[in-house]
Amino acid sequence: MAQSHDKALDAFFLPRGIAVIGASDSHDRPGARVLHNLPHFGYAGRIYPVTPSSTTLEGLQCYPSIRDVPDPVDLAVICVSAQRTAGAIRECGERGVAAAVVLANGFGGDGAEGQQLLRELVVAHRASGMRVIGPNTVGIRMVTDEQQGVFATFAHDIEAGVTPGPVAIVAQSGGLGVYFGSSYLRRHGIGTRYVIDTGNELDVDSTDALEYVAHDPGVKCVGLILEGCRDGRRLAEAVRRTCVMGKPVVLLKVGRSPIAARQMASHTGSLAGSADLFERSLADAGASIARDEMQFVDALVIHAHGKAPKSRRIGVVSMSGGFAILALDAAVDAGLELPQPVIPPTPEQEPHLRSGTLANPFDYQSIGGTVPQTIRRSLEWMLGQPNMDAVVIWQAFGLLALEERRTRLEADLLNVLPHYQTPLFGCGLTTPEFEARLRELGVLWFEEPTRLIKALSVTAPRAEKIDAQPSRIQSASQQHRVIVGDTARRLLTGIEHVRSVVVNSVAEAQSLAREYGRVVMKVESERFPHKTEFGLIAGPLVADEIEQAWNALAAARDKAGAADDPLVVQPCENGIELALGAYTDPVFGPSVMVGTGGIFLEIVRDTVFATAPVSFEQARSMILGLRGAPLLQGARGKVCCDIDAAARALVALSRFMAESHGAYESIDINPLIVRVDGKGAVAVDALLVPRAS
Repeated sequence: MAQSHDKALDAFFLPRGIAVIGASDSHDRPGARVLHNLPHFGYAGRIYPVTPSSTTLEGLQCYPSIRDVPDPVDLAVICVSAQRTAGAIRECGERGVAAAVVLANGFGGDGAEGQQLLRELVVAHRASGMRVIGPNTVGIRMVTDEQQGVFATFAHDIEAGVTPGPVAIVAQSGGLGVYFGSSYLRRHGIGTRYVIDTGNELDVDSTDALEYVAHDPGVKCVGLILEGCRDGRRLAEAVRRTCVMGKPVVLLKVGRSPIAARQMASHTGSLAGSADLFERSLADAGASIARDEMQFVDALVIHAHGKAPKSRRIGVVSMSGGFAILALDAAVDAGLELPQPVIPPTPEQEPHLRSGTLANPFDYQSIGGTVPQTIRRSLEWMLGQPNMDAVVIWQAFGLLALEERRTRLEADLLNVLPHYQTPLFGCGLTTPEFEARLRELGVLWFEEPTRLIKALSVTAPRAEKIDAQPSRIQSASQQHRVIVGDTARRLLTGIEHVRSVVVNSVAEAQSLAREYGRVVMKVESERFPHKTEFGLIAGPLVADEIEQAWNALAAARDKAGAADDPLVVQPCENGIELALGAYTDPVFGPSVMVGTGGIFLEIVRDTVFATAPVSFEQARSMILGLRGAPLLQGARGKVCCDIDAAARALVALSRFMAESHGAYESIDINPLIVRVDGKGAVAVDALLVPRAS
């Protein structure tokens, strides 16, 4: 049974007695379904219906109040209305009940009644000393291999049956958790040990639940369906510990809009999509990131069977050239590799592989219909390649239409699979019975080629690149006090800044332009941190162009009401433009961003996020994870840029943000010009937005 990290949660899953408060004989009410589900699905402890309106229910004696229930009662399932819930919590606390599952909703929200009910519930909970799951939850369940456990839930899915298994599901949405974490998994032959809907998380949250289920030896992998969390770093650490225990974690993040939709003067603040950071942080901790519900289910199926590839290198065996090309395209899109075989066929294999080009994908064409050993020898050859950690075989519709094909493939698999550790996946149409037989043999079957490739991509070790999905762009606000210019440059030590000289005349600017060759001239203003839109920057300029640019900038400065702000001249820098940013995330705290595009950052939207501080290796990985990274690496014959210098600048920014103790809402360094390799990286503009007091 569970060896809990938090023994207090044992009261939910190993209770000696359960009271159902609000028990009923009306099947459409939660109190009736909970009371029915507990004994029907194997709970072996004492069950106490609590209701003043009946003397017996489900053959069990009823009690008018929790105070009347004899010992022991570790768990109360509170099925009454929101208006009566706080009172029930108080009575349970006085009775000494250790834990409660609160099903009712209607707490909080925008209405006055909901807010009042929430306040009453919080007060009652604090006084009770109990652990609480909910409110607004469909309940919890835990089932052992003996189909015994706790089904403190009113969900209907279990009426179709219960399948014990090695998966634990922790969800903040009961509907999604029950559907994808139980019903849908069961259709794929996978059972669940836990389904925990944490609901509105008054007390027990998703991190608590994850830490608990991770310590159960009956759990092999965990699925998280989350909108957010209270403490992102604590959740990430729980994910890390779970993965270190050898139990993969799959995350489906729902609600991808930013948690804090606020107006900011900073590009970084407006781009700081919490979903991107949420996924990146949990991916850094070891979680597999599913982009949709199908990837979530498929990843759990693969992990539950222990078939996750050990690398992102796969082999493909196909009877169709079209499938081979489709698999190749899907693999490239998903960031998987199809390396070429390094070991030639053995003398036993070679005669049966002559019809195909010895490559990956391996297309053996239609010879499999006339040479019986072609499939067997093809699989032996591909599974034996040391540079591939998963193999996919395409069988189209042959296994659905022809029993002899199913019989032959089963025989081939029985001969081949015992000799190889590399997982084998199948694709095509077959019968449900044969698909189940394939699972028994250790082969997971998919009908859609691209879906299979995506599933392998999610479960394989993470690639350097984590694609960031577009976040909502927020318009810059001019209502923030910001720090720019020399003050910003002095604060951001550890980062090289471009030389900036305040000029008071056209002649001074022309002299600098002759010295530097080409320059940029700009107005440095705290009121206008983003200069392009207001005509407060000009360049590149040579000396002969300075006077005209000076007059235009002076006119724009006067029009903007910034006549007292200085004009500065900077030498033009050559290199690739990056943008660095830092901000305080409401869930994960100090965080950093790197992006490509310079002034076009919000248009290009090529960004990678991480929590701060980052190490040099992390910073370099973030930069190389950008879609624009090839520009820095010498694409199309260009000179390589100083990626290490850019990484050092990102490290310095991350440390500054982490050590500022929340003093800054966000920081921009944009652009950061990355010079040729060995010549460093230089910040052209810096902007700090202090946190409002």
